[in-house]
Amino acid sequence: MKSALAWFAVAGMLIAVFVHYGNSVPKMKPLAGAEQSQETETPATPNPAPGPANQKMVTMVGPLAEWMGDSTEAKPAEERHAGKPHPSDHIALSPVGSSTVVVRKTFGISTAVNFPFEIPAHAVTAQLRGTYRSFVAQQSVQASDETADVAFLLMNEEQYATFIKGGSPDVLMNLEPSHAQDVNFGLPASRELPVKYHLVFRNNPGEGKKIIQADFHVDF
Repeated sequence: MKSALAWFAVAGMLIAVFVHYGNSVPKMKPLAGAEQSQETETPATPNPAPGPANQKMVTMVGPLAEWMGDSTEAKPAEERHAGKPHPSDHIALSPVGSSTVVVRKTFGISTAVNFPFEIPAHAVTAQLRGTYRSFVAQQSVQASDETADVAFLLMNEEQYATFIKGGSPDVLMNLEPSHAQDVNFGLPASRELPVKYHLVFRNNPGEGKKIIQADFHVDF
C-alpha cells in the first residue's frame, strides 16, 4: 500500500514538471525569435574610429586667427587679376641728392657749341651750377679784355629749335658775353616726363676762334 502511494506521488510530480515545462517553452521561443528579428533588422553599429570627420573642430579667435584667415583665404578673382594701370604706378623715384655732369672739358669755338642735357621726371629742385673761362686761341692765355668774351645761353628744346633756325627765342638764360663767368641757375621743375635743355656757348665769328674751359653740372 505504501509503495503504491509512493509511486503515485512520484508520477504526480513528473506530471507537474512536464506541465510546467510545456507552459514555459512556448513563451521563451517567441521572445527569442523577437530578439533575433530585432538583431537582424537593426544590426549594432560599431563605434567609429577616431578620425578627422569625427573629431570636434576647434575655432581660433583673436587677431592671430584673423591674420591667418586673411592669408589663407583665396582672393576674389577681381582682386587677383591686375586691372587698368594707374598713373601713380609709373611714378619714378625722385632724383634728390644726385648730380649729373653737363660738360667738363676744354674745347675750341668758332661760332657756337651746344651741350644738351636732360632733367629726369619729378625733379623739383634741379640747379645748374658751373664756371667757364675763355681764351684767345692764338695767345693760349686768359684774355684781360673783350677779345676773349663769349656768350652763354640756356634753352629748352623748343627754344633751341628756333635758335638753330636763325631766330631769336626768349631763352631761359642769356648772360652778357664774358671771358670768366660763374653760373648758378634754378631749372623749372619737371613733372611726369623728363625735360631736355641746351647749354650753348656762342662766339662772334668776326673775333676769331677761341678756347673755352667749362665745368658744369646739375644738382638735384
